[in-house]
Amino acid sequence: MKISVVSKQPPGGRCKLYMRFADAAAEVVGGRAELLYPVPRFPRPEEPLPPPPALLVDGKPVEPADGVILSPEEVCAAISAAGYDDDAAALLEILEAEQERMMEEWGGE
Repeated sequence: MKISVVSKQPPGGRCKLYMRFADAAAEVVGGRAELLYPVPRFPRPEEPLPPPPALLVDGKPVEPADGVILSPEEVCAAISAAGYDDDAAALLEILEAEQERMMEEWGGE
């Protein structure tokens, strides 16, 4: 499973959070995380990247329900829908911990 993050350069808060989600999830599911920047895609310009910040699971964008920021539940659901059928509760717990760490860091700035 490939979990991709489309990021601005330099990455902002949501891009950093999505990178943490991707790294943690890839480790749990035995997949790989990758960081992408929205530049023209050659040789396939017909497959443009979504604008940052975005998280993709096996190439499919995960859309935030609130239209602003992805939740750990949404990321976990997308990974499960892509075929991860192991312990979704453990994955969710790890994603929630990443979000909590990020919130603590934001509060300390």
